[in-house]
Amino acid sequence: MLGVNALVRDNVRVLLGSMGYQCLVASTLKEALALLEQEKPDAAILDPQQADSPPARIVAAFHKMVSHLRGRVIVLIGEPSDPELLQVLDAYFLPRVPRDALLQELWPSLDSLLRRRMSTTQQVTRSAPLVFDSFLQPSLAGTRSSHPTVRRLLYESDSLVADLSLEGQRDSQRITLVGQVLDAAKPEPHLSSVPVVLQSLEGLMGIAKTNEWGEFRFEFNFEPGVSLEIGARETIGYRSACPTRRASWVGPPKNRKSLRHPETSRLTKSCIPRRRREGNL
Repeated sequence: MLGVNALVRDNVRVLLGSMGYQCLVASTLKEALALLEQEKPDAAILDPQQADSPPARIVAAFHKMVSHLRGRVIVLIGEPSDPELLQVLDAYFLPRVPRDALLQELWPSLDSLLRRRMSTTQQVTRSAPLVFDSFLQPSLAGTRSSHPTVRRLLYESDSLVADLSLEGQRDSQRITLVGQVLDAAKPEPHLSSVPVVLQSLEGLMGIAKTNEWGEFRFEFNFEPGVSLEIGARETIGYRSACPTRRASWVGPPKNRKSLRHPETSRLTKSCIPRRRREGNL
């Protein structure tokens, strides 16, 4: 368990101990990561009220850094709940338990989570390969070469497609990213109300949801290692973690295998190229 409140940690430890479970505790994310290098827990409970960082960033950082526990995390929330934290929980499909109902709701939620883990339903992670990059297309014959200001990137993961447009603002580090998420296997391919998380190596940068046409938009300052994580809960789907590589390192798919699992769908891609040319993305 990760949490700074000693009383909450003790209540969780006693409750789980009465159910036959050992509970390891950490008061900071750094402590938790060090503990996870030595131990292999079945699940994690996060109480993200930290003095040095907003709760949403704590949860997003744990999700990114502890990939082997995805789908096995429960988050404790207070009243009133932080709106940004609730957005992150929705984006990552994380179950939540109110702190004031800890003794009544934590064990049923944890028991349900562990039972799902033992079933055939799993969360599978993989990155979505880049299949089109407008910067790699040759110029038309007879046209004068110039530096385009808009870069289009297309990613595919089986039937899921993410169409991205990146545009840099002149004399600025600001970037506008406009995207659309589609499911080519459906008669109505637009995926609405799908959570989209933008993050960098430093952590959470923004959260959005797709509109009725599957579209979303971000504006942000350029940072190294920016990536998108797009998730959709469906009967059949895909899930993938944020890759560490950037889009310019990912080539067209080779011998791509289809991974089909019930319950969750997630499509992730790095969206910022490795190098920025002067005046371009």
